[in-house]
Amino acid sequence: MPFAAPPILVLSLLLALLAGCGRGAAPTEPGAARDAAGSPRSAMDTDSGSHQDAATDAAARGGSYEFEAYAYQCNGLEIAVRPGDGNLTLILPERTLVLPQVESASGARYAEGENGFWGRGINSGLLTLDGEDIPCQLDRRATPWVDAQVRGATFRGIGQEPGWHLEIHPDRLVMTYAYGTERAVAPNPGAVADADPAVRRWDAVTESHTLAVRVEDRACTDIMSGETFPATVSVTLDGREYRGCGRNLD
Repeated sequence: MPFAAPPILVLSLLLALLAGCGRGAAPTEPGAARDAAGSPRSAMDTDSGSHQDAATDAAARGGSYEFEAYAYQCNGLEIAVRPGDGNLTLILPERTLVLPQVESASGARYAEGENGFWGRGINSGLLTLDGEDIPCQLDRRATPWVDAQVRGATFRGIGQEPGWHLEIHPDRLVMTYAYGTERAVAPNPGAVADADPAVRRWDAVTESHTLAVRVEDRACTDIMSGETFPATVSVTLDGREYRGCGRNLD
């Protein structure tokens, strides 16, 4: 004889199913937290496709920093925007514009003459260039790289298992590791000459950390996304080695 579930059990299962269907993960806006090193940490820090680096996967997401710059794709045109205090720097391939904020019924609008940018939330915007309106979409993959460059980094490296990323600034090296929960900062001692001209090395020692960085101009494929980068990176932090890929930002 076929089993007939009690009515109360059927109702409970149906309610549970409906609740699960409506509980999708809410998208995270990219103006989220950074770690203490000033490196962005949010779900939009997706460097390439499905890749999520150390800036993404941290469980501890304290702090109130926001990205300083965002990358957008505007009908094939790659731009970056950097919101400021009452203005916005619009970084175009061949020129940079500083636009004052103007009154808007919704969103944040910056304009001067025939140029402007109207942000409709983080994920989309409208670029006005020489009087022509061009719709834009946030480029989640490119934003962490653009942001690092705007903050002065000259090189950025990323790696997996566990997720980490490295920024080389003219005055410091910043290694964020353990999926974004830990960081090491050391003064930039300058690149050390290597017998191989394709290799650059940095060796830094502080009271807390020993940090060695090796960048080789050899193509590297990210193990998670499959994206190819022009440089292979290895970082040795306090005796532990991290391997990944990277590229110059200057």
